[in-house]
Amino acid sequence: MIRLNTIGAAVFALATLALPTFALPQADKDKLTHLDTRGQLQDVNLAEVVVTAQAAADGGDGLPTAWCGEDRTSDNTANAVTPPSKPQFKVVYAFAADRPNRFAGWRDAIQANVAIVQRFLSAQGGGTKAIRFDMGTSCGAGYVDIQIVPLPGTRAQYADNFGAISGAVQRALGTAGGPRNAIVIADGLAGGTQEYGLGETIMGASGEKPGSANVHNRGGLTSILFSRDGAAAPGAARWGWWPEGFLHEMTHNLGAVQWGAPHSTQPRGGSAPNYGHCWQGADVMCYVEDAGAAHAMQVDCSGIPGAIAQNYDCGRDDYFNPAPAPGSYLATHWNTYESVFLAPCGEIAPACGGGANWVPQSPAATSPPTVSGATRRGSTLNAGAGAWTNGPTRFQYQWQRLAVAGWEDIDAETDPTYTVTSDDLGRRLRVTVVATNPDGSAAAASNPTSPVGAAGVNRAASKTSKKTKKKTSVKAKTSTKKKKASAKKASKNKSKAKTKTKRSKR
Repeated sequence: MIRLNTIGAAVFALATLALPTFALPQADKDKLTHLDTRGQLQDVNLAEVVVTAQAAADGGDGLPTAWCGEDRTSDNTANAVTPPSKPQFKVVYAFAADRPNRFAGWRDAIQANVAIVQRFLSAQGGGTKAIRFDMGTSCGAGYVDIQIVPLPGTRAQYADNFGAISGAVQRALGTAGGPRNAIVIADGLAGGTQEYGLGETIMGASGEKPGSANVHNRGGLTSILFSRDGAAAPGAARWGWWPEGFLHEMTHNLGAVQWGAPHSTQPRGGSAPNYGHCWQGADVMCYVEDAGAAHAMQVDCSGIPGAIAQNYDCGRDDYFNPAPAPGSYLATHWNTYESVFLAPCGEIAPACGGGANWVPQSPAATSPPTVSGATRRGSTLNAGAGAWTNGPTRFQYQWQRLAVAGWEDIDAETDPTYTVTSDDLGRRLRVTVVATNPDGSAAAASNPTSPVGAAGVNRAASKTSKKTKKKTSVKAKTSTKKKKASAKKASKNKSKAKTKTKRSKR
């Protein structure tokens, strides 16, 4: 088993197609490469969630999804609106010396990625925070300052080489005034025919330490998204280029998902570098990497049409919670919501939506809804709304059962209580809750119940009195006598049947 020291960084990757998962040491012995599949995020669609979030806002204002500015190979300090002393993510477009500069085909998709991620995180945090990017071009404060980095070597020197790309980019960026991470689009630098992402994070004691002293607040980490060589540039893609992967790798930079998290794929007490996600989805950070993970993948928070799906920390108990309960894991360990790289929405407006002077603060779940009661046919289940920020004024309930194709609504079951029926036998149940306030709505789902069983048919008599015990004993004796009489009668009938058979043969 490869172990990381308490301040070692691990590099986690997300690839487009099924690849073997393995760990490789980099130049720095504490850095490891981890390969997963992009298919594990197929149920997470940030763009779709953002559409709902924008619809809930008055006018749906936010960052533009098309970029504007001048192509630059240096930091745009003249138009910067993000103070260099503030912790921030720097966005970079990089290409090899023997490949063309295709920034014109990538810039809109990169801007759209930033817009989607910001609006998504704002919605998930109840309109409170989003990522602080280096923003500002000659066109205005709403445009991300993308730095073009022409790599000095050929494609062969950088293909699939995280360390070489990261080193070249960091040298080009130079010294920052404050903590800084970099998110890099590595154009055409995937070694094969598959696209993937890599993101550094730090695991272990320093990675889980709560509060401002957490090592992830120091910055200096890199994420890279590798595109295929020869693949067309995305062009004016309103919904960006793989925003789920974009946010996934940056969230590793922010410090998720730690080995000690309740739904970590890391087996308890282990420190295997190939485990760094969660198994409770659908979630930006959740999927099972390898056999031997702590738990099989379990879809607890799939998207709910018509509301914002809570899929940035399903259950709000592994890596992101705006208001964790006292004594809970995220109250006593690292909570990425507290990262210095997340800024208040008022500081980075209009990134969170709603315009320069107003940010929609729709409800945000801080703990999921609950279901109580016996999962037996005929029993009544009771739904709890869960915990929410921003004062919901109304809750709507929908009971669901798990089918082969996924969770399906149970017709007309929209009350806080539900009576289990024969249709539920062998199935898991859950309740989804949509919370609403004047700024909008958001949804969360409970954890699934155990499979529904049949109702009990034998109800034992109470044994609280001697009289009851006596009656029970008498009934038992009577039952025994009846059984013996029935057995004797059956034996006689069997003997007669044998005699008749023998006679017929004669």
